[in-house]
Amino acid sequence: MPSLLFIHGASCDSRIWSMGFMQHFQQHHYVCDAIDLPGHGRAAAAGSVETFGMDDYVAAIRRASHDLPAPLILVGHSMGGYVAQKFILAGGEAAALVLMASAPPQGMARELCNFVLRHPVLALRLDLSGGRGNRDARLRRVRGMLLTAHTPDAVVAAVADQLQPESPLAMRQLGMESLPNLPISIPLMVQAGAQDRLISLRAARTMARRYGTEVRVHPDMAHMLQVEPGWETVADEILQFLRQHFGSHHAAAAG
Repeated sequence: MPSLLFIHGASCDSRIWSMGFMQHFQQHHYVCDAIDLPGHGRAAAAGSVETFGMDDYVAAIRRASHDLPAPLILVGHSMGGYVAQKFILAGGEAAALVLMASAPPQGMARELCNFVLRHPVLALRLDLSGGRGNRDARLRRVRGMLLTAHTPDAVVAAVADQLQPESPLAMRQLGMESLPNLPISIPLMVQAGAQDRLISLRAARTMARRYGTEVRVHPDMAHMLQVEPGWETVADEILQFLRQHFGSHHAAAAG
């Protein structure tokens, strides 16, 4: 049965998956790992985040994939979804790809412009590097930009407390560079939150059409699908996707 590699988004680290989401898959007996991209979390010791770009993030996925049993499923959130697409389109091997509130393959320039137009007040708080300002500023930024109004305060605090600076180089590349307009031939799933202020449903649907699939829309969720109320439904959709393409894990284990 497949193993899962979880890839975090900008200004986060692997802890974002350990607030219940990754444990949900472990309880279903999947082998799971959550990577820290270079300069983030446990990988901060590898060097200052400012020195890393998208190619370094792709290389980190390649290294991590060697330590997990095949078939390997990549689960990428936000910037992590963009990096996972880049990995696959560059010839990286995986059996399937799950994109959660993922940055689109054409980059984030249009999305960021639309964000400023749709949410001019929130745009004043926009900090693409993340992790800056005092705690109150980070709490307001997380609540207003990344999570829904009904997300519990404890979850907002947990996300705000792990925000960290992001590589300006990686952010420039994410904003300005488009991925090759090539098909992804492995099974692919796209999930999106209807209340996401950073990645529009239009962008998610365009990305899904590009890859020949449909978007699974969560109407009461925003950008942080792995921690917001309703994350269990998001996880269960991925489990269903895995069973559809790789069979029942429990049946295989019993056999």
